[in-house]
Amino acid sequence: MGRVAIIGAGGFVGARFVEKATLAGRDDVLPVVRSLRSMARNAHLGRPHRLGDGTRPEALADAIAGCDAVVNLTTGDPAEIVASAIGVHAAAKAARARLLVHISSALVYAGIERADLPDDAPPRVDHWMPYAREKGRAEMFLRGKLGDADLRVVVLRPSLVWGPGSPWLLAPATELMTRTAYLVGDGAGVCALLHVDNLVSSIDAVLAHPSPVSGFFNVADDETTTWRAYYEALAHGLGVDPATIHPVAADRYRGGFHDRREAIQGLRLYKLLKDRFSVETRAALKARLRGALGGPAGSAATEIPRPLVKRLQWEMQTTRERLPTDKFRATFGDANPMSFADGIAAALAWLRFIGVDERDAFAPSAATDLDPTALAAG
Repeated sequence: MGRVAIIGAGGFVGARFVEKATLAGRDDVLPVVRSLRSMARNAHLGRPHRLGDGTRPEALADAIAGCDAVVNLTTGDPAEIVASAIGVHAAAKAARARLLVHISSALVYAGIERADLPDDAPPRVDHWMPYAREKGRAEMFLRGKLGDADLRVVVLRPSLVWGPGSPWLLAPATELMTRTAYLVGDGAGVCALLHVDNLVSSIDAVLAHPSPVSGFFNVADDETTTWRAYYEALAHGLGVDPATIHPVAADRYRGGFHDRREAIQGLRLYKLLKDRFSVETRAALKARLRGALGGPAGSAATEIPRPLVKRLQWEMQTTRERLPTDKFRATFGDANPMSFADGIAAALAWLRFIGVDERDAFAPSAATDLDPTALAAG
């Protein structure tokens, strides 16, 4: 495919893609970031970057000029997901690229309910979660561009992306350390994981294909893992007794203060006001808001830690079917070099490196601020 532009190179998946490409000695990868601060993750690689914003297609087209392929790994504010998808597509067309690889998310389905779910099944545009809903709307836009002969569009729909640096790893590990981890029901739900290295390999497999066909493709790890197996593997590696994992009823989701807080935080007015206040002022306002909405006033030192059950996590843990990936494998081959066992070993090594195995390193509330949805699709 010639030169490849990685848009969103400063994010979780983008940084790993650039890192692996650099360590492999590749010179065909052009990292594109939205701002200078987004270069921090890759600064140690000494690789030049270009600035480009998906919501400004004309400037982005100049940044990716000369690239044959464009990989859209952008995330961020749900309100900008559709605009970014439209802008990246327009920029790729203007730059005369031949292939656009767009990373969506399996979250657009709100849980896999059937084993034979087609890869090109439409997303849930009425999803309760803004991130998933807007990812679905971006898919609908790109669906109308699949017939373009000049720019092929391959949409990859990954499951939960995990590995060193992922909230889908850090949040469970932190909850295990603070004794606030939980399993819905018996923990037998399908843990739909995709290791970040396997996602990078899947993208590379599309780029290496001599004539990729436009369409939608689900991608996930080969092995079917349960949530209990995932949590217990982390627990054993961190020296945590799995018996401390809290059981949560699986009959229905029980919303609480956290849901009300997230609804407020999703309001545009909240986001505008947030940037106008200092950290200290925001902390005081949060405390007052928590009290007004009936949130927890705080736990005594002797009180048994209680889990904070979130709707997304509850839905993911009650998923009973795995994401079908036969279409991707039949088209692009096996692109999953990382096994579950090797992924766990690497994850535990990274967690120890950042000090998660040191029991006093985290306050009981640390896990509540980690949001897996922000990086589920890279």
